[in-house]
Amino acid sequence: MLERLKQKIGQEGFSEWHRITQEMVDRYSELSGDGEGEWIHLDPERAAREAGYGGTIVQGFFQVSHLIRLTGEAMRTLLPFDSNHALNYGFDRLRFVRPMPVGARFRARLRIAEVTPKPGDSFLLKEEVWLELEDGTVTLAAEWLFFLGPRALPEA
Repeated sequence: MLERLKQKIGQEGFSEWHRITQEMVDRYSELSGDGEGEWIHLDPERAAREAGYGGTIVQGFFQVSHLIRLTGEAMRTLLPFDSNHALNYGFDRLRFVRPMPVGARFRARLRIAEVTPKPGDSFLLKEEVWLELEDGTVTLAAEWLFFLGPRALPEA
């Protein structure tokens, strides 16, 4: 399994295209406890007038929450992968590079960066992940770590 993973270092996978609506941003604000929220996220008219982004923008941590689904989609383009056996180990790096306009189409681009063997036929996998808009603008850049046990990758 280690050799299969190492052969994938440097390769990229892509998720499907997605879109975050204003209704989703509003709900996220409510669910995250930021009920009052920032007008840059919740007031399209004011944001269009005052912010210079053409409208509201998606909260940074709402973008992060989309990484779970999108990186799963992207990883499946590279490897057969059982996400039930991959444990989120955290981020080495997370940056909000540019604002994501509400309603913009975006996807995850993922590159396998490192594979570190661990005891018991397990591995620490480092992924470089970007959320990018259709025009190629990157809104989020991260280095994300996963602990993979022996059942995460089926033998081929």
